[in-house]
Amino acid sequence: MSPSGESDHSAGNLKLDLKAFEVVAYTGEFKVVGTAHFGIGQRASSRRASDYIRAFSDTKMTLADVRIYSRDRLEIIDTAPFVVLNLEKVDLIYARDEDEHRGADAASPEV
Repeated sequence: MSPSGESDHSAGNLKLDLKAFEVVAYTGEFKVVGTAHFGIGQRASSRRASDYIRAFSDTKMTLADVRIYSRDRLEIIDTAPFVVLNLEKVDLIYARDEDEHRGADAASPEV
């Protein structure tokens, strides 16, 4: 391994194609918001955020840059660099499409 942390063997290099989405999950008394990373398959260009959630088959999902809110008052009660979400305990989960963020930003009035 070189000092920069890169592998000296070109055959040993592994390229991962990942797509990141903001995921919102409601579980018990909490609303959990964080970033999930999904592997990109062959149809990546036509897939929506909901397609990645639907195709996820594990019972646990890791979220990064997490904010945890109380479900009642929607106040942030904690933050964490990452959490492992037990999907068997989740009442509702969704991922926001990138276009939703751009559309919301464009539609918001300037003050």
